[in-house]
Amino acid sequence: MEEYANVKKLIEWAEKFGQQLRDGEKWDDANFSAWLSNEIHQNPAKNNETSKKPQSSLLMAVYFLNKYAVFYSRRIFKNSLIYSLDDFSFLAALLPDKKLRKADVVRKNITEKSSGNEVLKRLLKHNLIKETNNPDDKRSKLLEITPLGFQEIFAVKEQMQKMATLVEGDLTEQEKSAMLLMINKLHKYHSPLFEANDELLLNDRLGLKTSVDS
Repeated sequence: MEEYANVKKLIEWAEKFGQQLRDGEKWDDANFSAWLSNEIHQNPAKNNETSKKPQSSLLMAVYFLNKYAVFYSRRIFKNSLIYSLDDFSFLAALLPDKKLRKADVVRKNITEKSSGNEVLKRLLKHNLIKETNNPDDKRSKLLEITPLGFQEIFAVKEQMQKMATLVEGDLTEQEKSAMLLMINKLHKYHSPLFEANDELLLNDRLGLKTSVDS
């Protein structure tokens, strides 16, 4: 009878997962697998703060994880022309031999225009990227990585791979896969909001008042 009990438990899990799907969202085996792994391993009793405030705890966990990555990366870039993780990410967006518009590079790195332009200015100043004419639009320029940019990014490649392993910590391979699936799901959710940059929609989602021009 133990087999029937296990089947019953699996059905209950499936029903619980189904109840958490948003309107219009379809069942996905990979997402269910990730959710189930998390459901089995989580223990709310170990962390009362997490069980009381899951939303804020998730936000702070992601924020802190980014802080750890920045903390480690500073040591890698100490003797490099690459200044930050933003610089590295912007350069990587142009690999292996891509030519992209400024706006496309900034957008690919999920960065606001003003901040993205500062990163690009820094990379141009250090000759890590260069501007070329856009054959499809004479009003705009294309960016591409320079030989020096290649040299700098590959000089830190091994250390960046080690940093990635360090940031992953002591997660098992199963936990890494589950976490990656969930993070990618969040990325797909937030990307359209970022791309649209709809002030009214964002203010509504954030509970902010929208100023009305008189």
